[in-house]
Amino acid sequence: MCYIARFINQYLFIMRKILLLLIGVLVTGNMLWAGGLVTNTNQSTAWARMLARDASVDIDAVFFNPAGLVKLQDGFHISINSQTLGQKKTIISSFPFLNDPTYEGDVFAPVFPSIYMAWKKGRIAISLGFNPIGGGGSAAFERGLPSMEMGISALAKSFEPMGVTGYSADMRFEGSSIYWGLQLGVSFAITDNISVFAGGRYVMAKNTYQGYLKDITFQTAGGDVRADDFMNGVANQAAAAAGQAQFGGDAMEPLIEGGLGDYTINEAVALGALTPEQAAMMEGGLMQFGLTQAEIDAMNIGQSQAYFYGAATQLNGQAAELRVGAGLMGDQEGIDVVQTGSGFTPILGANLSFLEDKINIGIKYEFKTKMDLTNETTTDFVTGVNPDGSPITMFPDGKVTNADIPAMLSIGIGLQIIEPVTLQLGYHTYFDSGAGWATDENGVELIDKNFSEYAIGLEWALGPKFRLSGGYLLTITGVNEHYQSDLTYSLNTNTFGYGFAWDISNAVTLQFGGYATAYSDGNFNKDYNGIAYTETYKKVHYAVSLGLDIKLGGNKE
Repeated sequence: MCYIARFINQYLFIMRKILLLLIGVLVTGNMLWAGGLVTNTNQSTAWARMLARDASVDIDAVFFNPAGLVKLQDGFHISINSQTLGQKKTIISSFPFLNDPTYEGDVFAPVFPSIYMAWKKGRIAISLGFNPIGGGGSAAFERGLPSMEMGISALAKSFEPMGVTGYSADMRFEGSSIYWGLQLGVSFAITDNISVFAGGRYVMAKNTYQGYLKDITFQTAGGDVRADDFMNGVANQAAAAAGQAQFGGDAMEPLIEGGLGDYTINEAVALGALTPEQAAMMEGGLMQFGLTQAEIDAMNIGQSQAYFYGAATQLNGQAAELRVGAGLMGDQEGIDVVQTGSGFTPILGANLSFLEDKINIGIKYEFKTKMDLTNETTTDFVTGVNPDGSPITMFPDGKVTNADIPAMLSIGIGLQIIEPVTLQLGYHTYFDSGAGWATDENGVELIDKNFSEYAIGLEWALGPKFRLSGGYLLTITGVNEHYQSDLTYSLNTNTFGYGFAWDISNAVTLQFGGYATAYSDGNFNKDYNGIAYTETYKKVHYAVSLGLDIKLGGNKE
């Protein structure tokens, strides 16, 4: 019955694995677009077409370079932007027992808005921004994930000695994440060449998760059998075997009471205390529970009784655990969880300009956003049972999870090379190691270095009203192998952007941009209960964006 003990480890491991993965996506948000592990930086159509806006002195500077807003003309400025974004994620696992090694998930955000407003007068600019600073889409995995299926496949494999040849399961996972940011601040020009900004962002986070895991079946020569029914059947066998062991131990009690506890079974036969038939039954029972004839011959009757009783205790415990496991492998029809939380981000900035604004340098520092998310659970997955019989659930109602947004630093340089051409350079770094989730529940560090981005954008004025642009963005992740999983992986990327800006009038500018991101494949060695395998992570990302910038009042020339 050793396969029973192996199973117990299997089903507990899969339930813990699913729990940790889903908590991981809650913490770091895996529906992000451009930016660090948590922070979205694709926050305007001008960014979509250039990919470098950290020295912007246009209205999208509300987000990218708020100290540069003092370069706007006096008056009221507004920018309305929306992007349509999509990702396809592919995970390939070499785990040997899976039915199909390839898993695909789609992430889609039909509307990803950014709205900016600024009022500029003299040396002062007051600005307001509203955008999805994190998350902003929904992800659906129609087949679940390798980590959700590996335990089932390994479980089916462990029951091979009992005739199980395969498995099937119906599972689905879907999640959405949105971190809305509302930013307010003031910019002030100290001199014509130096300006500063102070402000903050209030972040409102909401994650929703739905899914199910049902119709888990084992394939046998006699047909498909529900996993929970099969396991309850094995539990009944274990209980019956425990009864046999108990009976065997009880049958030896008269011999021990008669003073034969220190004698072997063969010696009891020689003394006439046992018949050969009785001795054969006792020895057969001991062999059934794993002893060899040589081991039986060497044991006295007291030791044999203790072995019978020990086997009975172990088998009864395994039967009870199997019945618990059978309950967990039954249909879990639905999970319905909402997580909410909020936090505040202080923001400071500076802008430096030289050579009559032909060189402009923007600097922005966003402090860490301390934030926790609280579960609001309607229905939940049961992942185990406490010693008192109460259920252990995946998302206990009211549980708090850390979801800090790391601090970040951005530096941008804008250069007017020749009259029709503007070059923008940008650098971002994210201080992920300072976030509350930078170590896992066992204290293992997940971050080796800062996540960094390097960007270059070029804009070429074809005339007084029309500008073409393009850009390139390189990201280098700083996570280590302990962070990488099939739900929360981070890969290096190369992004290419394109687009145009058209001044419809002196007061209205229409912008269009698009970009595509190529992710470097990630290949990682994994281990599941001593079984070595590899996982390959792939991702493709695309987006298009439209924006409208409007100037009201002041000088529109």
